[in-house]
Amino acid sequence: MMIRTKPVSLLLMCVSLVFLLSCGGGGGNGGSGGGSGSHLAYAAIPTDNGIAAFRISNSSGAFTTIFGSPFPGGSSPASVVVHPGNKFVYAANQSGNDISLFTIDSSTGALVEKAPRTPADVSPTLLVMDSGGSFLFAANQSSGTISAYSIDAGSGALTAIPGSPFPCGPTPVAMALAPSGNFLFVANANLAGVSVLTVNSGVLHLVTGSPFPVGHGPLGLAVAPSGNLLYVANSFDSTLSVMSVASTGALSLVPGTPVTAGTTPVAVAFDSTGAYVYTANEDSSNISAFSINSTTGVPIALTTNATVSVSTNPIFLTLDPSGKYFLVSSQGTKTITEMKIDSTTGTLTSSNTTTTDQPVTSIAVTK
Repeated sequence: MMIRTKPVSLLLMCVSLVFLLSCGGGGGNGGSGGGSGSHLAYAAIPTDNGIAAFRISNSSGAFTTIFGSPFPGGSSPASVVVHPGNKFVYAANQSGNDISLFTIDSSTGALVEKAPRTPADVSPTLLVMDSGGSFLFAANQSSGTISAYSIDAGSGALTAIPGSPFPCGPTPVAMALAPSGNFLFVANANLAGVSVLTVNSGVLHLVTGSPFPVGHGPLGLAVAPSGNLLYVANSFDSTLSVMSVASTGALSLVPGTPVTAGTTPVAVAFDSTGAYVYTANEDSSNISAFSINSTTGVPIALTTNATVSVSTNPIFLTLDPSGKYFLVSSQGTKTITEMKIDSTTGTLTSSNTTTTDQPVTSIAVTK
């Protein structure tokens, strides 16, 4: 899954999580996984210097705020991820130039930060974790680098990988890991390109040819479940590009793309089956929905409900682990809304909504 942030030159910082939803178990009172009754969601709120926490009903999708939320953290947390062991939450603190580690209370879902914070490079705004929970990567927007860490499964502690931080090209604003974990894709918004880095035990190396040209203002990335296609939301062009991924990691544009999306697409995500892909369009305040040609990978706008209105300025699409809906954050209304996915048609309809006191920039969810 992927999260993204707008570059400094675009003034407004936003983060989206594309494909990094972690799993867990838990007790019936809404513990770290909530058992069969509920699961948990953790949201970064930079202006509160904290992490909001919610329990989500597995049956109804209704939100309940966890007592004590938002929990205090670092300076301007911009991105959050949950460890698949379901014991830890990590937050990238953009103004603090560091990463916070929180433990999850197994009974209540409450968070407690563990000191000290781990140093990053300048302006970390985005986190991505591998599916096994062994490595964490932080995109440092101002320094144009990726900080890489190994994760202690017992304590959650981070240890910098030798050679970290690694260069990734200027203004990294979105990241996505290949399903195999062997490639890390990074959108360089000010270059209208995507850099590709090989991943070897956490060590990163730029693939020859990086950054590969895409549309203008790429702010969202999502890798197809097959791993051989990369979908790129081009905010300045209001388009969605599809890039073929070679065995070396090199990218090339798929014929028939880019296709038109809504105004200023800033995030892109797949449904759980990989049959449909969606863009969150910040300036038109809607979501574009596409089916995918199974042979070419080209997105095709749905014939019904190709665009669905949401609250003002949606900035990310986070797929719930159930696969039943996306969580969508709207900056203008300070809301998180569930958009139900029709598994047969791919169409979206709005469902439960919760309001926060300040805008949310990233959300991570447990089972």
